[in-house]
Amino acid sequence: MINYKKYYILILSLSFLGLILGQTDKNAQFDNHLGVKASNISGYGIYYSKNISESYRLQAMGIIYYYEWNKNEESETIFNYDLGLEIQKDLYNGENSRTYLLFGGYYYFDDATDIYDNKTNTVNNSFNIGTGIGFEFEYKRVVYNFDIGYKFFEDDIDTFTNGDFSYNELKRVTKIGAGIGIGFMF
Repeated sequence: MINYKKYYILILSLSFLGLILGQTDKNAQFDNHLGVKASNISGYGIYYSKNISESYRLQAMGIIYYYEWNKNEESETIFNYDLGLEIQKDLYNGENSRTYLLFGGYYYFDDATDIYDNKTNTVNNSFNIGTGIGFEFEYKRVVYNFDIGYKFFEDDIDTFTNGDFSYNELKRVTKIGAGIGIGFMF
């Protein structure tokens, strides 16, 4: 079994180190970022972020996915989306890099028909929330970021057979989370 306490202590220690390093003024010419991100702490998809003060940045992200397949009598339909929000607090803000604390979460919805048994349908309502530390690097207005943290998620899965409710599964898990992204400053 993984000892999550040591990872949480590591994240807090890195955050404390960032506070000790202090904060400098970064070129504030560009307050907006637009890009793509995959984070199991605060969401997946296209993101937009904006400086909301000298030390805080707000980031919203999301994606919609729809897939339909039909062949003879068989069919498959998948519809899912997620909507996420993240707030970032600068710990260190250098000329071309930044270290920040983050707190975020996202809602995920997935409605899928089983490809091998089109009589079975599952609907997943998932809620995720987490905290961590992130690192951002900028090169010629292109922004790269990576974050790591600790998250909690809950999956509430309803299963239907031939259109009738069959059973419900409820999964709750805490674990390490991470994210990676690339964007453009404007």
